[in-house]
Amino acid sequence: MAERARQAAPLTGGFLMRTGRAYQEQGNIHQAAYAYFDVLDRYPEAKEAQEAYDRLLKIAQQYEENGQLHMAKHLYQRIDHAVGL
Repeated sequence: MAERARQAAPLTGGFLMRTGRAYQEQGNIHQAAYAYFDVLDRYPEAKEAQEAYDRLLKIAQQYEENGQLHMAKHLYQRIDHAVGL
């Protein structure tokens, strides 16, 4: 049973990443971030976790560059929490 769950994790992580990318391409940043955080929270050891982390950092940086400092700060804090910093 544990082996089956390990095999399903990459598939689910991949699905969440595809979902997040689709939301991001549509401009729905909040839903994209939710999907990426789902990857970090549920599958921190999956190969998709690094891409999720990178995409979340880029979103936070874009908020910062656009002067949306509250949103950037919130995302940075949430990212730190998700990766255990």
